[in-house]
Amino acid sequence: MRISKSTQLMSMFFVIGVLTFALPMNVLALKLGTDFSGMHFNLNIHGVPDAKSVPSDSGEGRHSIFVPLNDTYELYIAVEGKQWLVTDCDATDADGDVNIILPREIWNDTNGNGILGDPGDTKIGRVKYYKVYVVGLGKPTDEKVIIDPEAVITNSSSILFNLEELIVPGHGSGKNGKGGGKPNWQNATDLFLVDVTFLNGTEVYDAWVFDLLELENYWWDVSNSGVKLMKVRFYPVLGNGNG
Repeated sequence: MRISKSTQLMSMFFVIGVLTFALPMNVLALKLGTDFSGMHFNLNIHGVPDAKSVPSDSGEGRHSIFVPLNDTYELYIAVEGKQWLVTDCDATDADGDVNIILPREIWNDTNGNGILGDPGDTKIGRVKYYKVYVVGLGKPTDEKVIIDPEAVITNSSSILFNLEELIVPGHGSGKNGKGGGKPNWQNATDLFLVDVTFLNGTEVYDAWVFDLLELENYWWDVSNSGVKLMKVRFYPVLGNGNG
């Protein structure tokens, strides 16, 4: 259930703990084949000019979303189940939201019927956390995307936390000459890590936000300034065994 921001802000007076996000790691020299090795899930984020129509692109196997080219939107992210899904692909409409689901369990479709987790399929493992990388692509520009992660946890009240931001430059941003240089990948993994202080004094550092039992919503408040394509790669890191 989504809670309005006004309700979230009012409920900040009923604090049950303090969450702050770790500082994002802006890595400017990520190496393909080294940092980007192993299975992963791709999300393509297309900046759409005003009045341009948006195709239907939701569901299993379709992993693009469509957002305003020069405006803000909210990307809601959940981690559950066995399927990688885009459940709402259009942030250019009135609500300004898009929604994706990353699998909590990784399965191999051994029986080939397209339904993960059916009898005969092989469970590869349970996700401990995801490594996340983002890049601005398209025509080289000096534009950028600003990502502000936010989260709500619930325990008789809901609390909104303002967290650290990550700036994703457009392709070739800051470079001289036509072409703008190589794409500038950013390590966004820290956007999903929080430091938690509970009322009993217990402190937890660099906790994965999706491991918080009382997490209600996690999303990115995103401001896009002219970036026509941003790619996000999610690399599952599995726990020990198939647990």
